[in-house]
Amino acid sequence: MRSTLAFPFVLMIATSPAFAQAPPSPPPLPPRVGLELGGGLQAGNMFCDSQQQNQCNGVTEAGGLDLQGAYFTSPGLGFFVDLWGMAHTENNFTIAQYINTVGVKLRLLPILYVQGGVGAAHATLQYGNLIQGRTDDAFAIMGAVGLDVLRGRRFALSIELRGGNGFYGDSNNDGKPDTVARNAGVGAQLTFFDF
Repeated sequence: MRSTLAFPFVLMIATSPAFAQAPPSPPPLPPRVGLELGGGLQAGNMFCDSQQQNQCNGVTEAGGLDLQGAYFTSPGLGFFVDLWGMAHTENNFTIAQYINTVGVKLRLLPILYVQGGVGAAHATLQYGNLIQGRTDDAFAIMGAVGLDVLRGRRFALSIELRGGNGFYGDSNNDGKPDTVARNAGVGAQLTFFDF
């Protein structure tokens, strides 16, 4: 008898509008426009190719760090300034190449971006804490592609693949650089926005 009386109450609770409703979904993330500031860490390599055999030739593993500021005029189009260096240390000697560029950043999808820029590069060779040598500034290019893997209301964490070249000298006046030095790396990029 008790179970017969309880059945209508259970049926009323199970079919009530409050029970049948799904929990509310969170509001959509706002579009990313305006100022963005970020930085990243990479692992990769440095490559040097010289017309003079005694200068530099070959590939070595390297680690990198970049800092970037961008301004998006719309959710898909932005302009950036990027400061990037990669270095390799062995037996107290450190060789590094720094590529600093300005350029365009396109957000192809809310979670996918590409960027490309031009600027200047220079390389340094150090022993311990003393700077042993530094090249003159040279023309440089840089490009990157990134995929956001985590996004909050004011930050995004992406996996990024980036590469850049510095073109040093033209002693033969043949329009070809004496030395081309390349940075290439993959890593994590953390960006803050909506200030």
